[in-house]
Amino acid sequence: MPGLPGWQLRIVDGNHLPATEKRLKPLRGQRAAALPGHSLVVYDPDLDQVVDLQACEDAYESERAGVLPLLDGAGPGQLWIADRHFCTRAILQRCQDAQAGFIVRQHGKHPPIVREGTWQDGGRTATGRTREQAIEVDEGLQPWRRIELQLDTPTESGESVLWLWSNLPATIDARQIADLYRRRWRIEGMFQRLESVLQSEIRSLGHPRAALLGFAVAVLAHNLLAVLKRSVEQAHRERLAEGWEASPYHLAVQVRSRYEGMLVALPVEHWPVGGDDSASTLAQRLLALARHIKPSQVATSKRGPKVKKTREWVDSAAARAHVSTDRLIKASKSKRP
Repeated sequence: MPGLPGWQLRIVDGNHLPATEKRLKPLRGQRAAALPGHSLVVYDPDLDQVVDLQACEDAYESERAGVLPLLDGAGPGQLWIADRHFCTRAILQRCQDAQAGFIVRQHGKHPPIVREGTWQDGGRTATGRTREQAIEVDEGLQPWRRIELQLDTPTESGESVLWLWSNLPATIDARQIADLYRRRWRIEGMFQRLESVLQSEIRSLGHPRAALLGFAVAVLAHNLLAVLKRSVEQAHRERLAEGWEASPYHLAVQVRSRYEGMLVALPVEHWPVGGDDSASTLAQRLLALARHIKPSQVATSKRGPKVKKTREWVDSAAARAHVSTDRLIKASKSKRP
């Protein structure tokens, strides 16, 4: 079921690649962690697909500036959801100008509000009570909505009240907006699957372009895996219990373990060509193939209780130290005679 019928959800967030090995010459004398860059990702939770990506070689490049090119693809019927880090006038106005909807958590300092309306009760959600008011950030511009969610249980950081900004029409009430924002966390699950299932973070790739290419290839593989996952679930939905899901991890293991042998038994030149097939023809072919998969081999496994582990003490300054690989490479080139 779509998160908001009639709308395409677009969750945007940044993913910073972790520190790499220091094989590159400019990194060998550095004790700080070498960061190869980061990516801004646009994710559709209904399709479980990454629909756009902006790669940033400089690990220190601002995510707020990097997300602006992605908003060139915003348009009517889309709903962009983001954390408070992206609550800037430039980003929100870009969505407004593109006639796209947005739900963004309020930042503590900006953009400043010039006019506030009276609070109206918005009703209860599963996590707390809501109310809303009209706000303006510039004279003469269309008012936006601010939703206040008073949580029954504080967040891990101790926050008991969340404020959300949105330009959605009044037909979508405050409770729906609060529930839609909760879907933002789905992109975190997608990032986790990229790393654990598809090895998107290759520590030996120290050069920013190589590391970002590896991440982008993993994103492409994730999209293909999501299509396979949906095909398997649809093919076996009628004869399995409600709520049954295929595991991306087990699907990836099946593909990885059988692909090399398949190339031996059936070389690429003998594969059927389907480039001219329509989307419906391709879907029917995938469903026919998915019916041959044994559901028990690719079913999700329930996770056991979390085991607490003691952490070794590390000096905080050493733990936080890092450098931008891209900047060090450029600096080393400028020093050459």
